[in-house]
Amino acid sequence: MHKVRYLLAAVLLLPLAALVPPVQPAKAAPKPKVESFDVPYKLTVPRHIVVRVKINKKGPFNFILDTGAPALIAAVPVCKKAGVKRDAKGWGTIDRLELEGGLVMTKVPARVETPFQFEGMNGMGLAGLEIHGLMGYQILAQYRMEIDLTKSKMKWTKLDYKPAAPLGLGQAVKGGAGGLEMMGSLMKGIGKFLGRKATPEVMLRGFFGLTLKDGDEYPSVEAVLAKGPAGVAGVKAGDVVTKVQGRSVSSVSDVIRFAGKLPGGSTVKLTVKRGKETKELSFKTGEGI
Repeated sequence: MHKVRYLLAAVLLLPLAALVPPVQPAKAAPKPKVESFDVPYKLTVPRHIVVRVKINKKGPFNFILDTGAPALIAAVPVCKKAGVKRDAKGWGTIDRLELEGGLVMTKVPARVETPFQFEGMNGMGLAGLEIHGLMGYQILAQYRMEIDLTKSKMKWTKLDYKPAAPLGLGQAVKGGAGGLEMMGSLMKGIGKFLGRKATPEVMLRGFFGLTLKDGDEYPSVEAVLAKGPAGVAGVKAGDVVTKVQGRSVSSVSDVIRFAGKLPGGSTVKLTVKRGKETKELSFKTGEGI
């Protein structure tokens, strides 16, 4: 009799169960869009990776990517030019740090110091371009970097990771180095004596917005920023540069030598070969990066 009652109760409850809607799984929140940046880079003669940056809208400056440096280290003259004040412990805050390619960071702690390595490398011209700072682990660890050394740009993607604040670097950078600071100054002096100096490529106070490479007879345009001064004037990748300011050139270093010291807003005239055509293109150099 009890079995019959239980069976009857179960049968009566079946229609009620059918009326209860199934539990729908919660929809996952949409993932925030992660922005990536194509950051141009160059290699020094010893094959260090260098990016160009603007600090508080001043620059551009050359910074080596160095995971061995705990934080961003900027040379004293650079910080002075950019208005970055150094505190009693040797640290400063960069209000705006802009990498070429559009990546912008704000309120970046920086060690304001000129390590002896900078003086040595720049004095002897060992890097092939002037070095103004190191971009260390505390910056680099916040991004995923994809690099193909056969290309001129690397991809930076922001990560949801914030490394620990850097420790004081006073002793690590200069203190306890003994005679090494003196060696850096000595190398700088020897470089001047030999007539060697850092290639002033990064010191293009007026920039063209193009990348050149050496060819068999003349340098050629490897890449052009579409909205840069040269790109707007009609310079195209593949153009062969034969003259700058009416003077013949045979290498990238010739172009740098003739045009590298032009300030922003100066008029530049390039003579280029494009196929069988010869064109004269003029434009005004831009400011900064």
